[in-house]
Amino acid sequence: MSEFTAVLGVSKTLKKLLDDHIAASTEPELPKLTVNLGSPKDVHGTSTSGGHPKNAVSLWLYRVQRNPDLLNEPRERANGNALLRASMPIDLHYLVTPIYDTPEGEQALIGKILQVLNDHAVLRGSDLQLPLEPQGDELRLTLETLTVEDLTRIWNSLEEPYQLSLSYVVQLVRIASGHEPERTEPVVTRRSTYHEIVGVE
Repeated sequence: MSEFTAVLGVSKTLKKLLDDHIAASTEPELPKLTVNLGSPKDVHGTSTSGGHPKNAVSLWLYRVQRNPDLLNEPRERANGNALLRASMPIDLHYLVTPIYDTPEGEQALIGKILQVLNDHAVLRGSDLQLPLEPQGDELRLTLETLTVEDLTRIWNSLEEPYQLSLSYVVQLVRIASGHEPERTEPVVTRRSTYHEIVGVE
């Protein structure tokens, strides 16, 4: 189970994945670029020495949501006399936006992003970056379909014109409690009895 730094660990894991398979790619259809954890607006604010926007992928965490399906999971026992406090399961939503100065480059880039994230829909073990735990954590990536209303709200909040982008949700992220485990005695034996109820005529 991860500490509060798990959110940062997920972002670092996704960034390294895109760095390794896209930013470092030698495919001629892909521009030389960087992967940036800032919003599309922040990335647009950076420029080259010539004043042109840098080729980049914005990997922006724009929403954190509690996962309702995992809230009632049984608590883990730290040792024989202590139970871990309940963790918080969360879903992380990322807006992935290719930033390039031609439609051709933008579309080639978004196709590559789709390919890479589909090929790595489950991340575990050596794929994970610290502080995630390679032996215990596992991330699942799902392409999320946003409505026109959702997209409008996102880009209006950025005060930016709409751009072609993708939304991915990352699941099975748990934030461990900062409290000490709760001391409690384990159930050693169980005893059951029964009584026969005799009806009265």
